[in-house]
Amino acid sequence: MKTARLILALVALPLLGQDVMGPAGPIDVKIQSFTQAKDWNGLADLFETLTPRERGQRLTGWLQALNRAQRWERLLELCDAIVPQEDAKQGPKLSLARLLRAQALSQLQRHPEALLAHAETGRLGWADGFPNACAEARHSRDWAALQASAEGILAKAPEDPKALAWRGEALAQQGQLTEAEPLLQKALTLDPSQPFAWSNLARCLNERKAWKEALEACDKALGLDPKVLEARFNRGRACFELARYQEARDDFQAALTLLPGDAVLLENLKQAQRYLDTVCKSKRAKK
Repeated sequence: MKTARLILALVALPLLGQDVMGPAGPIDVKIQSFTQAKDWNGLADLFETLTPRERGQRLTGWLQALNRAQRWERLLELCDAIVPQEDAKQGPKLSLARLLRAQALSQLQRHPEALLAHAETGRLGWADGFPNACAEARHSRDWAALQASAEGILAKAPEDPKALAWRGEALAQQGQLTEAEPLLQKALTLDPSQPFAWSNLARCLNERKAWKEALEACDKALGLDPKVLEARFNRGRACFELARYQEARDDFQAALTLLPGDAVLLENLKQAQRYLDTVCKSKRAKK
């Protein structure tokens, strides 16, 4: 019901998305005071006391106050009312409301919706739109969307190392490892400080049984970020294939601290421990 009332209140605004300012009055003095004090919660509260017309005349300030006060639910409610009205007048276009809507969805961890919203801002020309969509796609593990958003970046910047890494990751996660590997290699040549790119490269190398190279790639990933779960798993797998069972066991145990109870990790840990026990038993028998 709140949304419906909000839409009705905003429909009659003459310049939606722009502030309509006359001579400074008492309200504007209060707004300036809160702004100078950087009291964003106080400013957001002030806007809630204004009439619909008064808020509409200061719409940009209202949006910015909600954003700075991190009132994501209210900001999203307002943007959900504004964006369709903007689109009805002149079709989809970049606007403060559309950008803040995507941000609010991200902050509320509504990742699939945020993904679509950021991708839309990317298609409309916002420089950060597709990168933000890539981040949301990774959160959602939507690899097809990650690939599409990365390709949106690469269409304008073919040498962008992060976009190359994202596209390589998307392909690797979809099982297209032969296509993924050269993209990841190129991304890391341009920017070797990408832990997830190293981890996904290790996955490709493991699949073609290049165990030593995979191990090196995982070491680089974990040197950059020790919490990359897939790098732990991929290194454990490479160590196992190299008969380094104790190291494999340790990596699978470390991975389980990041993803407790995971069935695949538990099975790999069990197998590594079994082989390690067999090796230890054999060594004792030879003494």
